[in-house]
Amino acid sequence: MTKRSPTARPSVDRIPLVPVGPLAPAVLAECSAWTAGLGYSPGYAAQIVNLAARLSLWMHTAGAGLDQIGPELLDRFVAVESSRPVVADGVRTRMGALRRFLIAAGYLSASDGEPGAATEVLAAVTAWRAWMRDDLGLLERTIDARCYYGAGLLDAIATADGVVEWRRLDATVVNEFVAERGRPYGAVTRSHIVDSVRCLLRWALSTGRIDRDLTAGVLKPPGTRRALPRGVSADQVAALLGVCDPTTVIGARDRAVVTILVRLGLRAGEAARLTLDDIDWTAGRLRVTGKGREHTLPIPVDVGEALATWLRARPVALDRGVFVRMAAPRRMLTTGGISGIIARLSDLAGIDRIYAHRLRHTAAMDILAAGGTLIEARELLGHVHTATTMGYAKVDLRSLRALVVPFGQVPR
Repeated sequence: MTKRSPTARPSVDRIPLVPVGPLAPAVLAECSAWTAGLGYSPGYAAQIVNLAARLSLWMHTAGAGLDQIGPELLDRFVAVESSRPVVADGVRTRMGALRRFLIAAGYLSASDGEPGAATEVLAAVTAWRAWMRDDLGLLERTIDARCYYGAGLLDAIATADGVVEWRRLDATVVNEFVAERGRPYGAVTRSHIVDSVRCLLRWALSTGRIDRDLTAGVLKPPGTRRALPRGVSADQVAALLGVCDPTTVIGARDRAVVTILVRLGLRAGEAARLTLDDIDWTAGRLRVTGKGREHTLPIPVDVGEALATWLRARPVALDRGVFVRMAAPRRMLTTGGISGIIARLSDLAGIDRIYAHRLRHTAAMDILAAGGTLIEARELLGHVHTATTMGYAKVDLRSLRALVVPFGQVPR
């Protein structure tokens, strides 16, 4: 029997793998759906659900029912959990979120001695989400991300007595929140945080919650200057394809993924969402859906051959996704799964790590390098505006050299 080291870190009392108590399993499933709907990160959401499972276990031990949930019962639960030798982190840091869920789901009354800030924050977030969905037409994934990065600003202006004081919102408060929220992240994520906060401020202004536009006062995080698109070389593409063994099922799939990304410039999410119904073999066309839009692309010969080889070997799956997982349950790959394939192949090939979006850049740059126009690159990438595609013109050095005026001459 293995003995525990005397210097090992003490562990929290475990809860059963199969939840017990009055919250299991229906309320825990509601809690999981609620956290997902508000855009919590998977790790944060899991901690909230785990805390709910711990509450359910304690209620089972104490003989409390679902109809007995109230401020006093929750306070007793926190007191008992806090008295343990090792206290679970979620008891101190996630209890507020759990209370908000119980109020939103109707298991806890906000008027029975419960702080009103949680209800006001939740109502504000719900209204903000509706505005982004109805007025801006954003996708749910984008809405979830903006709530995840920006909704904490509402907590920063909620007072102890449960009132969201919009008049406290000024540039100083906003920038302090942005700086603190972005501290653990890199430049790209900090830029997303700024965009989310500005979106929240525009909504507050348009709905009369604030009376002045604060977006201009939000500081831009350092290091967010847009870089030039980076593609990959032909040798690197060959290296990726070289480690894909088309005689194996996984090799045929990975080879098809690399080929379709580098030749058609699909986003990882677009490749992940491809279904068998999107392939028109008779017309030689592929229907691509992404960013709320749909466009059709011709299937080049090499892409068609790679797809055909993979689809002949494709195992039976639970859905009609083109690219599916190898392990059960077999269903279509996620966006991260597609990008993870490219990262894994680049590691196997012994080159610098590459992710899926760089292959998309390569497809656009190859068009311009071959003499194609920005319009052709735009159609391939599915951009709505040509201005979005203009960034690729900056890396077409051959064309740019032709525009350079020799020193000492006046441009005509």
